[in-house]
Amino acid sequence: MPPQAQPSIKDLVSKTVADAQRLAKAQAALLQAEMAETGGKIGIGSAMGIAALGLITFASLFLLLTLAFVIVALGLPIWAGMLIVAALLLICAAVTGLIARKNFSEIKVPEISKSEFEKTKAALSGSPTGHPAAEEFVAIEVDIEVSNDRAAGS
Repeated sequence: MPPQAQPSIKDLVSKTVADAQRLAKAQAALLQAEMAETGGKIGIGSAMGIAALGLITFASLFLLLTLAFVIVALGLPIWAGMLIVAALLLICAAVTGLIARKNFSEIKVPEISKSEFEKTKAALSGSPTGHPAAEEFVAIEVDIEVSNDRAAGS
């Protein structure tokens, strides 16, 4: 067999840039998958918080009226009945709020994507700086990482 010709520097750099672009797309897909999972947790926690507010509102109205009628029928002053109802509502609100807090505490930042972006950044930092496409890719990757850190801080 005749010896194969070595690829030129231009071909190698072009292939490297194409591989880097495929890697960036794969990491973006990973980030998107992780954020979808996190979004579900945020949705559940938010729904529980909104449900807690709705329950507190309606329960307070009905219980205050019901208890006011019961207290008047038993001969206690109305203010004592209202105080008892308020204490019960605060207990219910605390329990619902703890459930919402538990759901929010289970939210995780996309750790796998972040570590992969860090690895890519480190690998590309050592790349030849003479090729503008490689430098542009490093700049794009850094912008993605910064927006990820902002999302995690929210």
